[in-house]
Amino acid sequence: MNITGDKLVKRTIVGVLALSFAGSVFAGAVLAETCDFPEHDLTLLPTTDGGAVEVSLELFLNDVTTINDATQSFTSDVFVMAKWQDDRLRHDGQGACSVEGSQIWTPELKFGNRRSLQELLAPELKVKPDGEVTRTVRAYGDFTFREDLSNFPFDHQDVLFTILAGYPLEAVTFIAPGENIGMAEVVSVANWRITFGENRLSGYYIKPLDRTLARLDVVFRAERLTGYYTWQLLVPLILVVMMTWAVFWMPLEFVAPRVGLVATSMLTLIAYRFSMASVLPPIAYLTRMDVFMVASSVLVFAALAAAVAVTHFEGRGDTVKANRINLASRWLAPLLFLIVLARVFAL
Repeated sequence: MNITGDKLVKRTIVGVLALSFAGSVFAGAVLAETCDFPEHDLTLLPTTDGGAVEVSLELFLNDVTTINDATQSFTSDVFVMAKWQDDRLRHDGQGACSVEGSQIWTPELKFGNRRSLQELLAPELKVKPDGEVTRTVRAYGDFTFREDLSNFPFDHQDVLFTILAGYPLEAVTFIAPGENIGMAEVVSVANWRITFGENRLSGYYIKPLDRTLARLDVVFRAERLTGYYTWQLLVPLILVVMMTWAVFWMPLEFVAPRVGLVATSMLTLIAYRFSMASVLPPIAYLTRMDVFMVASSVLVFAALAAAVAVTHFEGRGDTVKANRINLASRWLAPLLFLIVLARVFAL
């Protein structure tokens, strides 16, 4: 199998990140040494020349199991590794030693957009002889994100992890270059394609405390795969609308079948609309699918009005006018539907 240079580099980076996280997680089984520091003020903020402690973050997206449009949340398994320098923790050991979180200062990292969270592996703190501290955690849970469903079902969304420090920007700053972010080559979520997007460094303002915390958004791009919605929703809806055109080819005296066919199509569209309400959240704007369904409903109602008008004039004995409306509807209904399809999907 041939692999291009870019793909090989990408896979190598992902593999290195995965091994790095795995090594950090399981290092505790090999390193049994426990840190022993004589100082008693190690829980205070470290002093630096620049004023703020630089915290380097690495994140590896292990899996995404679901993306729920109705609740605007996704379920994910993720590794996060944080590194910072604390010269007070220099020691003479041969390698990294273990330390409890209550013994030293930590940036008190947390997920700002978590809905529910379970730590699959307890956080591990390691201190190297040069005073570099590494904190590794693996977490699984639900995370919230904000969707823009204007182009549903041909949309893409930004699913992200919002990482906050427990200290203001003046005390802690984040460093997270793109090469420190990785993800599994295959994830479990269906109907979506997940790729890495970007990192966004900013602040998170808490009004009651009048404090702006250090914030990092690790953004992944989720592109919706439209095959399911095309074959399970769009194609049946198109056929329902086209089914109403049959009334313009029936003999004019068949009143009940003509009206009944169009009425059935209208009820089918309403049933589809209710089924979509359970998939999407109650939003105040129309999605691309909403526009299509509303336009289709209008066309079906217009077909019903045309069928009633033909029946009315036929009943009054005005066969010429009835035939004129019926013949015009034969080509006008498909033309209007083609305009709707082009406007909603092609443009």
